[in-house]
Amino acid sequence: MTADGFRRTRAGIELRLTEPVAALLSELVSHIEAMLEPPPVDDPLEALVGLRDTAPPPPDDPALARLLPDPYPEDPMASGDFRRRRTDDLLARKRTAARRVLAAIPGPGQALVLDEDAAQDWLTTLNDVRLVLGTQLELTDDDSAVELAQLDPDDPRRPMAAVYDYLTVLLDDLLRALV
Repeated sequence: MTADGFRRTRAGIELRLTEPVAALLSELVSHIEAMLEPPPVDDPLEALVGLRDTAPPPPDDPALARLLPDPYPEDPMASGDFRRRRTDDLLARKRTAARRVLAAIPGPGQALVLDEDAAQDWLTTLNDVRLVLGTQLELTDDDSAVELAQLDPDDPRRPMAAVYDYLTVLLDDLLRALV
């Protein structure tokens, strides 16, 4: 195992990070957590009950739309009803997971031991970060991923692509530790 990554130990799933990686993850997860703010609710009763009277519009931001895909692209009425009933809950669960991950990111030389619930928070959040980066990198299929791996060293997307690749490995480490 490298200095960064997840591994299964007798105590549970352990995570160790170097200082630069911990700082990078904190920055990325903070960005995701801020993106997950629910659309405002004008009606105080709707806010209290947690069920909107009208559906919020689909996200304008392509990265947020990737995190909250349209469940029924062929049926706008069903999609609207789904967003009306589920968007706030989905955003809240993702935001809570991101906040837990942020609070738990270990410092240099420290090990974080995850229980199953914490591991699920990390899976959700790391995947969300990857989806956002993939959207920003315009990854749409296997061919675009291959192109990304072959970027010219001077391409301005190269640093983001390296972070995307690293998160892919980190997520894979976590998945392997879970099985």
